[in-house]
Amino acid sequence: MSEPKDSGWKVWLGAARLRTLPLALSGTGMGQYLAFQQGNFDPVICGLTFLTTLFLQVLSNFANDLGDSLHGADHASRQGPARAVQSGKISTGQMKIAVVTMAIAALLSGIGLLYVCFRNQPEKALPLFLTGLLAIAAAYFYTNGKKPYGYMALGDVSVFLFFGFVAVSGSYYLHTLSLSPELILPSCAMGLWSTAVLNINNMRDRDSDFSAGKTTLPIVLGPKKALAYHTFLVLGGLFCFLYPLRQNPTINFLFLIPGLGLVLRSFVGVLKSREVVQMDQNLKPMALGIFIMVSGLWAILYFSKH
Repeated sequence: MSEPKDSGWKVWLGAARLRTLPLALSGTGMGQYLAFQQGNFDPVICGLTFLTTLFLQVLSNFANDLGDSLHGADHASRQGPARAVQSGKISTGQMKIAVVTMAIAALLSGIGLLYVCFRNQPEKALPLFLTGLLAIAAAYFYTNGKKPYGYMALGDVSVFLFFGFVAVSGSYYLHTLSLSPELILPSCAMGLWSTAVLNINNMRDRDSDFSAGKTTLPIVLGPKKALAYHTFLVLGGLFCFLYPLRQNPTINFLFLIPGLGLVLRSFVGVLKSREVVQMDQNLKPMALGIFIMVSGLWAILYFSKH
C-alpha cells in the first residue's frame, strides 16, 4: 500500500468514528444510573468506566477499519462512509500500531478501574478482568484473524451481549458489588437497540459485504426479513426500556420525548429507505436517540430528588 496521503488528527478522528461513541456510553450509563438509583455511586468509578468504554469502542472502530480493509469488505465500490485504511489515508502499519495502542490503553484503564473497585477484595476482580480481556479480544477478532466472527453473521450476538448485559450489568456491579434480576430488562433494551444500530449498518452494506464474502444477518435473512428483524429489535428494545418506567408514565415520558423521537425517526426512516445513502442517514439518529434516552433517565432521577 502506498504511503498515506494525510495522517493528521482529522483523519484519525474520522477513523475513530465519533458518532459511535454515544452508543458505547449508553450501556454503561444505564448500568450506572441503576446503581445510583439504588444509592450506590462513586464518581471516580463512573469516570474510569466511561474512559475504559471509550478506549474499547475506539479500539473496535480501528480494528474494524483494519480488518475490513485486509479482508476486502472495504473496497472502492463500497457505499457508506469511507474507511481510512482502504482509502489510503492511514497505512496498514499505522493502523496496526493504533490498534495495539488502544488495546493497551483499554487494558490499563480497566486495571485502574478494577483497582479502585476491588483494592480490598482483589479476588473479586478476576471475573471482571477476564471479561475485559474478552471484550478486547471480541473487538479485535470481529473483523480480524483468519476467521473473523463478524464475517459469519455472529456480530449481532456479540453486540447484544457486550453492549447489553456486559455494559449494563458490569457497570452496575462495579458500584454495588451485586447483581439483580431487575437488570435483565435494561440490559435487553441496550442490547437490542445496539444490535439495531449494527443491523442498519449491515443493511446499508449488504451488497458490498456480499461481494466481499462477508456474511451478515441481512444477507442471511434477505431484505424483507432483515426489516422485520429490525422491527423486532427496535420495538423489543422500546418495551424493555419503557416497561420499568410505567409507574409515572406522564412525568417520565416528558423527559424521554427527545430521545424517543430520534429513535422512532430512525426506525421509520429505515422502513422507508430505498437507497444506501438513505439507510446511512438513519444510523446517527438511532445511536444518538439511545444516548439521549439514557440521559433522560438521569434527568428524571435528578429532578425526582430535588
